[in-house]
Amino acid sequence: MEFLEKIYERSRKVKKKILLSEPHDERVLKAIESILKSGICTPVLIGDPEEASMVAKKEGIDLKGLEIIDNKKSKDLDRYAALYCEKRKHKKVSFEDALKIITKNPVFYAALMVAAGDADGFVAGASTTTRDVAKAAIYCIGPAEDIKTVSSSSVVILGDKTLGSSGIFIYADAGIVPDPTAEQLADIAISSARMAKILLDNQPKIAMLSYSTKGSGGSGKSIQKVQEATRFVRERDPDLLIDGEIQVDCAVVPEVAQRKDPDSMIKGRANIFIFPNLDAGNISYKLTQRLAKARAIGPLLQGLQKPASDLSRGCDFQDIIDAVAITAVRAHGGLLI
Repeated sequence: MEFLEKIYERSRKVKKKILLSEPHDERVLKAIESILKSGICTPVLIGDPEEASMVAKKEGIDLKGLEIIDNKKSKDLDRYAALYCEKRKHKKVSFEDALKIITKNPVFYAALMVAAGDADGFVAGASTTTRDVAKAAIYCIGPAEDIKTVSSSSVVILGDKTLGSSGIFIYADAGIVPDPTAEQLADIAISSARMAKILLDNQPKIAMLSYSTKGSGGSGKSIQKVQEATRFVRERDPDLLIDGEIQVDCAVVPEVAQRKDPDSMIKGRANIFIFPNLDAGNISYKLTQRLAKARAIGPLLQGLQKPASDLSRGCDFQDIIDAVAITAVRAHGGLLI
């Protein structure tokens, strides 16, 4: 069974409630129509019901049976505003300001609904910036207890099944942290390993990527950062299979690994790529997607107490369905995500 087929099957079994918050976007509504028919989760739309109805009618989309919550008129507004004030008390956010934020921004309402335990996860970003989706997740849900850095990863599906985990890789961070410190890079690696444990069939094998393998590129600052991050990960979770700093060819070609890094723990079989900065991560996943004709799902936010997923604004409705299914599976994963 293919990777996504397994994800859909698992998501149907766990039947989680996943929120979407862009009622004006026909791609989101088309995805919801398909989700309602396939039963991969219980979708709930946050936003203006009249706007959703107008777009659905124009596009010929059937939303029968969909629950829509109006974030401007909801009976839970006061409860969520109070929760937001509690989450942001260090910023001394007033109740009135909290109400303004969640009535103006459906994604904040969705994130608070997840934080309150009234839903299992949310997906947004088809027409909302990554910055706003991430802010909603960080401010309202918050980071996991042992992770200080909220980051993102993308699931990349290749046609070549000999690579990664039967053609599947996790790329991180490709969307959130511009220039991570060594400590942040370690957080990203640990969060990505947790993602892999939920989604992949194989043990996580982490490549801490660089233009250098074990000092071959000298001792520049970026090399030292990756080396230090690798050491931090090993100290925090000695059971993880990780290698760094390491070049891409050494990470994915066993013959190259044998020559360049014979003592490698991952032996050219990496299924997780941790990039030294956002430039490298974002460029690499988009290059892989376009040039290798790979499927890329995400960015999936990670390091949070509860699951949330961002979307590329260039996504199509199938990308949204994929992200929703993965978010549902993550919500059932039983691990900090």
